[in-house]
Amino acid sequence: MTPNNLEFSIEKLPLKKRRGVAEVISTLLLVVITVVGAVILTSFIDESFVSGSQSVISGTDTTIKTIRLLAYDTRNGDELMAPEYLLNNTNTVISDKLCRNSCAADTTPDNGGSNFLIIQIENRSVNPIFIKNIILDGVSHTWDSDTSNTPLDFGAPDSSLGDYPSDGQFSIISTDPLDTIQGNMEVNGGQAVNLLLKLDTTNNDIELSKTMRVQLNIGANSLSNFLIETGDAR
Repeated sequence: MTPNNLEFSIEKLPLKKRRGVAEVISTLLLVVITVVGAVILTSFIDESFVSGSQSVISGTDTTIKTIRLLAYDTRNGDELMAPEYLLNNTNTVISDKLCRNSCAADTTPDNGGSNFLIIQIENRSVNPIFIKNIILDGVSHTWDSDTSNTPLDFGAPDSSLGDYPSDGQFSIISTDPLDTIQGNMEVNGGQAVNLLLKLDTTNNDIELSKTMRVQLNIGANSLSNFLIETGDAR
């Protein structure tokens, strides 16, 4: 049948049948548009947000797909993240802030020394990563090598023996609250760990209910960025 004959045949179709053909074509177009839109939206969400914490994350494709923020605890109170750690941020003088330079004269957490943060992350890749340093609003915290393979003990008189990280440093502990042995800065593929940060004593105290930018340096081309809220736990 020639094109002219085909056009003539369609024109000769009853009006009711032509409307039916148009409705089928419209339905197919809507299905195609919906599928394409869903694929684009899924890709955007997967690379722009972190599930579980609902905190924004940015960085290179490598860092986005490697590190996942699972939870965090930035409260100024007792027993951060897990009761077994017996981690206490309570300060009787400053209750609406996380303590930094105002606690410079104190040396131990029990005496009101600089406060702690706990950030739980997961290495989503199959290869190990090495967390070189953690930056809080521009202030870098390095890994405390003295804590490697040392039991976490907040009752110790000071941090010189690696019982807990020193001011302005961090250690890595298991997500199992019964396992208090601090590890090194290597996080195996698929492993989740808690990053225990002890704030420095030189910068100003951190106000609660304030958004803080956390940057993890794993040696990639750029840092992984998370936004968390102080005074909160998720």
